[in-house]
Amino acid sequence: MPAIMKYLILFFLGITISNNLISQNQSVSKYNPADLFPAIPIFPPGNPYRSASGEPGDAYWQNRADYVIDAALDDTQNSISGTVTITYTNNSPKALSYLWLQLDQNAFREHSRALDSQLTTDSLSTKSKRKFVGGYRIEEVKIIKGANNQAVNSDTTYLVTDTRMQLFLPEPLPSGKKLSFSIKYSYTIPEYFYSSFSANRTDILFTKNGAIYSIAQWYPRLCVFDDIEGWNTLPYLGQGEFYLEYGDYLVNLTLPSAYIVEASGELLNPEEVMTAPQLKRWTQAHNSEQKVTIRASQDVTNKASRPSKPNCTWKYKISNSRDFAWTASKSFVWEGIRINLPSGKKAFGISVYPVESKQPNGWERSCEYVKFSIEYFSKQWYEYPYPCAVNVASNVDGMEYPGIVFCSESDTGNSFWSVVKHELGHTWFPMIVGSNERKYAWMDEGVNVFIDNMAESSFNHGEFKGYMAEELPFERYFSDSLMPVMTRPDGMNGDVMWKTQYLKTAFLLNLLRNQVIGAERFDFAFTKYTHDWAFKHPTPWDFFNNINNSTGEDLTWFWKAMIMENYKLDQAITGMKYVNNKPAEGALITITNLEKAAMPMVVEIITSDGQKSVEIFPVEIWEYQNSFVFKTKTTKEIRSITIDPGKVYPDVNRGNNTWEQ
Repeated sequence: MPAIMKYLILFFLGITISNNLISQNQSVSKYNPADLFPAIPIFPPGNPYRSASGEPGDAYWQNRADYVIDAALDDTQNSISGTVTITYTNNSPKALSYLWLQLDQNAFREHSRALDSQLTTDSLSTKSKRKFVGGYRIEEVKIIKGANNQAVNSDTTYLVTDTRMQLFLPEPLPSGKKLSFSIKYSYTIPEYFYSSFSANRTDILFTKNGAIYSIAQWYPRLCVFDDIEGWNTLPYLGQGEFYLEYGDYLVNLTLPSAYIVEASGELLNPEEVMTAPQLKRWTQAHNSEQKVTIRASQDVTNKASRPSKPNCTWKYKISNSRDFAWTASKSFVWEGIRINLPSGKKAFGISVYPVESKQPNGWERSCEYVKFSIEYFSKQWYEYPYPCAVNVASNVDGMEYPGIVFCSESDTGNSFWSVVKHELGHTWFPMIVGSNERKYAWMDEGVNVFIDNMAESSFNHGEFKGYMAEELPFERYFSDSLMPVMTRPDGMNGDVMWKTQYLKTAFLLNLLRNQVIGAERFDFAFTKYTHDWAFKHPTPWDFFNNINNSTGEDLTWFWKAMIMENYKLDQAITGMKYVNNKPAEGALITITNLEKAAMPMVVEIITSDGQKSVEIFPVEIWEYQNSFVFKTKTTKEIRSITIDPGKVYPDVNRGNNTWEQ
């Protein structure tokens, strides 16, 4: 058979097969345009509290909780005792007849919901060296009344249910009014309970020169009362973290003088808790571009490195904060460094760690990482609002609170850099932008990994790869076994949470920035969202609407498919034929959207002589159809056609992305 006849037979057979493929793929496509491009908005409408533009409304309100805490550490019993005095301001339009508080330590009571739900990977029987009795011991609750703040508890009752306390008020708290009350409490610090995604964020690390106490979730805290759900009283189960009101903190911590203490906020009385040489180096460190050692390794076991008195009371203050945490140890090496902020203000970077952590590329670089992270994120998104940034070596490996973070005492190299940067990045999400971590972990964890990744190339000429090395193949983010990103964290195990709330969310935001919207428009929108909701409580809808309005795009199709659902993307070449069977007149290429998600489309075409052309199509090609046909500008036979040649979109089946002659 002549070669030309073979070519013609194969050519027309190819057309028939291509047309059959089009018909078959159209019939099996799962894609429904109306699902992603609805006429009626799928997000809640705007109201006086939260505008449709994703900004706080003119009538936006949130309540406030200010704390004064006097507490002490008993290092013989490993217990905390104290009194917290809370002044609660009701800015809501409704009078409140009761208040709800969080008692997170009750997660460690026998048969707590946290332990019985088995979300935590810790075990009372296998990890503790002794029988552990956890939870708060509430000794006294008093309402404070009168000009002299006289404390009375008549007609005051409360009810503890698992990790919540309901405080019944003797009379309703009117809108715009304040109420002060105090709670006297104590609890035993859990030991050996921390592991990834565990219920515990407070623990004790024993080192050769003394225990390191990492103290968080250590006092009764107000639940948030908001315009979305009223009281947010989800029990603390471990995976879902925190949703807290903002306020000012004055905290007095009394410990044996051998201890060094670091905490959220500014130390008010350094001259009372330091030796004269330490105070001199402390002052020097505040003005140094290089770290200054306040207490060196060789001084850790020297009694003269601490004041010669039985006890010290460390006094701290932090303003407009949603929480307070602290650490204490006799074993600390103590270092400080100046942090330069965009406005010209200064902050103070602090690192505390045991001598065992002085490993190559380890904790000796902590101040360097703290300084870079705070300066970079302040310049990029929002200026760091706190006076100090403290990094603590701990067995609470990777946990964040305002002004202080806990990182693994044994980390070195890339792992250490990654976790320090990540935990400090949480200053912006959720410490500044106060989202509800208990329900929407992706709004802080995933967003934080996203800004982490953006910081990589800026540090020391890209010395570390950080979280970028943890990215998974695209298809693993869309596995049928994974839940949607918009899933309550307590509704998934640790592995699923890591893949969806952290890595998938960061991948999606990176995709949105670099492929769908463009860096310039996205960065403007993301920065605006951060400033709009600084020290406020955004919902996912506020985030979606804010980005939509600032970019001028209706991204409903993206939020629905990628965040609210676990939809997949599968764009397939299902047909190719030359116009009038003549390559010189171009070709008609058919792409079918086989799965439920949609994305913009990039198609690369290579002709027989090696010429390459790229066609770029917006997501709107999928607004009314599941199959799209376009005409090429080629005039020669086509050698190959490839969808998404750069492999930047999350297509789960790249086997149907290429057609070859």
